[in-house]
Amino acid sequence: MSKNIEMNTLGGSDVVVTGGAGAIGSRLVKRLLSENVARVLVIDNLSSGYQWLLPDDERVEFFRGDVVDLPQISLVVSRPIVYHLAAFFANQNSVDHPLDDLRTNGEGTLTTLMWAKEHKARRVVYASAGCSIAGHIIDGPIREDMPVSLHMDTPYQITKALGEFYCNYFNPMVSTVRCRFFNSYGPGELPGRYRNVIPNFIWKAMHNLPLIITGTGQESRDFIFVEDLVDGLLRAAVVPEAGGEAFNLGTGIQTRIIDLAKMIIELCHSKSSIEFAPRRSWDNSFHRQASIELAHSVLGFNPQADLREGLAKTVNWFLTNRQEIERALEGSML
Repeated sequence: MSKNIEMNTLGGSDVVVTGGAGAIGSRLVKRLLSENVARVLVIDNLSSGYQWLLPDDERVEFFRGDVVDLPQISLVVSRPIVYHLAAFFANQNSVDHPLDDLRTNGEGTLTTLMWAKEHKARRVVYASAGCSIAGHIIDGPIREDMPVSLHMDTPYQITKALGEFYCNYFNPMVSTVRCRFFNSYGPGELPGRYRNVIPNFIWKAMHNLPLIITGTGQESRDFIFVEDLVDGLLRAAVVPEAGGEAFNLGTGIQTRIIDLAKMIIELCHSKSSIEFAPRRSWDNSFHRQASIELAHSVLGFNPQADLREGLAKTVNWFLTNRQEIERALEGSML
């Protein structure tokens, strides 16, 4: 790591994680336990998370519920740190269900901030998105100081930006940090109709099914391994100078989707072919790349995993947990 951060300030803390049974949340919970927190209180409605992803530890308390109902959930906490990861994920889902997106990402974030203020939270770390401020007209590294674009392509982008506005509004009352996730991947993320490209590609490659690229394959994204993302989240909670700021959590490296598909086929020893389909109507961003200089200088954020290494670990997780994944996918549409 490029900057030593006193993680021991987490020791003995109560930590609330909304959306804590998801791919990122469950990995965050595991890491928090290793930092000797007193308790981790997980709130998740299991719409896209899975309780079996959570570590079996007496310090983990699971509450099944919707984030908009947070005030009705009986949580006894003392000046907690709050990670607000619960979200209506993601772009295509929000296009198909914009009112549900607004309820979870808009009302859910506002509810969480109000709850955090009432319970005197030490800090709220908000899971925003790399696409939250940057419209499709940006074709270079996305910096945190760029003005918010009005050229949004999906309701998800709009409501993630809305959450950032709420965080800024509440920051004088409760310390907030906005972490803008780029394309996270890794163990714990299942495939599905509204899920990300990597778990869907891996699952199809494991079954020797065609990998469908929507576009030309020359489109590129900034893929960050989940453990690196979690490291950034931990740092956002404990660095005093981070309060009130926004940070990109990515790698700063672009990968073409065609190269991603070929790498996954190789790692899975698959016979899958690569096929192409028309671009989705809302997908107007050909390239996404994070500028991570600010996160590096303030948080000491320095992602470690290269893409091949991270993909190999993810494929291994799929193989190890194949039966659990199959049970979770019963009746679903990929």
